[in-house]
Amino acid sequence: MALEIKRLRVYGDSLVVICQNQGKWKTKDEKLKPYQEHLENLIKTFNEITFEYLPRDNNRCANALATLASMVECTPDAQVHPFLVERRNGPEYEESVKALTTNGRSWSAPITDFIRERKYPLNSTANEQKRLRKHAT
Repeated sequence: MALEIKRLRVYGDSLVVICQNQGKWKTKDEKLKPYQEHLENLIKTFNEITFEYLPRDNNRCANALATLASMVECTPDAQVHPFLVERRNGPEYEESVKALTTNGRSWSAPITDFIRERKYPLNSTANEQKRLRKHAT
């Protein structure tokens, strides 16, 4: 089943790749030329396609999607099904962080205490103290 997408907006965090696909720069590396040619053939299948550069540091969502994409192996004949990514209004990890607190103090409080005062938590074992020193560095 073809999706019949005719207009596509591509966001990327590689300025080199974006500029190459906008025609501003040429692909000089011989190893990359087959990829560029393949992409140019794909571009021809769309009525309209735009490439926009988004710095990785300013776009956690693109970075997360790039990481997900790098974990998937696709062959040219593979069928890739779209998936929905919901945008949240607040941080999703907030409840997890709250769960990592004890006595109203953050999980990092013992590390901070050790750095400031060189004191270990009461009743801590030798292994816990060793781990605390490691985290404090």
